[in-house]
Amino acid sequence: MACFLCFACRNPITLSVRKIPLPPWKEEPVGATAWYERIKPPRMPRGAYSANHHPHEFSGEPPGLVIHPDDAVGMRLHPDISRLTGCCGISAINGPNLVCAACGAELAIHQADCYTENQITLLAEAVILSYAHE
Repeated sequence: MACFLCFACRNPITLSVRKIPLPPWKEEPVGATAWYERIKPPRMPRGAYSANHHPHEFSGEPPGLVIHPDDAVGMRLHPDISRLTGCCGISAINGPNLVCAACGAELAIHQADCYTENQITLLAEAVILSYAHE
């Protein structure tokens, strides 16, 4: 197992994770009426990551390394509130919306909106996979 670090400052930004194949898209919850019921369960299982470097052009997914939202540590929301938009939750519309809690470098995009997957996508160029920080 390994964890991801911020490329800029080497701060750990995930819990321990192992690589698995990318799970398929999850269907929208049936019978959802309230906004919070329309957000899908997380796409990834806890403790895992998947590479998604060539997402389908109509999926709205950014390319990168996909993790479960609860495996993210050492990151905080982007200070620019225009990056935190969405319909029922947060989306990828305005670019990276998570930054390193230690140095402020842009690291990831958290998606959890009614029309997206519920996941965090780490920007491949902004992170390092480390086996030494488990």
